[in-house]
Amino acid sequence: MPETVSKTRREKVEEKERAILAATRAVFREKGPEDAKITAIAQAANLAEGTVYLYFKNKQALLLAAVSEFYVELTRDAEIAVQTAYETEARLTALARLHFSRVLEEWPLIAEAMGPYLPSPEYRETEAYALNRRYVAVFDGVIRDGVLRGEIRADVSVSVMRDAFYGGLEHFARSARLRSMLPDTEAEVGQFLTVFTAGIMDRPPAGALDGARVVRQLQGVIADIEVQLRSGGQGDGAKQDGGEEQ
Repeated sequence: MPETVSKTRREKVEEKERAILAATRAVFREKGPEDAKITAIAQAANLAEGTVYLYFKNKQALLLAAVSEFYVELTRDAEIAVQTAYETEARLTALARLHFSRVLEEWPLIAEAMGPYLPSPEYRETEAYALNRRYVAVFDGVIRDGVLRGEIRADVSVSVMRDAFYGGLEHFARSARLRSMLPDTEAEVGQFLTVFTAGIMDRPPAGALDGARVVRQLQGVIADIEVQLRSGGQGDGAKQDGGEEQ
């Protein structure tokens, strides 16, 4: 009996936390950081303002929790997007569209929550930082796999590609928010990828046969098949490579 009561209480706590986080993200999307007060968040969650402080000690703690939830969802969707695409360019396109659209939508929250931490080493101690590392590891895995396939240049570091990819997309998203009209996500991302992939794709001159590149592509295909066979035998999906922040 006590276990049942305890579980019910825990479920109620988790339900209120989810309601507060959902309200926080909705208020930031609708009102922007200037008007996203705790009072407005509490009203959106149908709770008293004091109740919010029972779950989150201050506004910054609430914002970081909301950003952490954002990264958990983003990572899950990024992993799914990569698993359903095969070619490296298709995977990069899926990741770029996902990142651009989500950051465009949630930028007021992200900027407000991360602003005080980004210039500080304290950011590395936050849960949001750990979740961000896990998220960008999906991109790192796509790049490393692309190098093995012979589709991505091996002479440019993963960290440089990662910073250019996410930094460029986030700048695009910030600029898009300043315009009076909603952006055409597909067109914006397409133009960005035209520039980005021109610098990282390993493409030989037209008509040239690059034997080493062909070998790398075959090795990549073999590696993919081996992973699929192991996954099928064990019932588990392939894990993403973790990336080191530079």
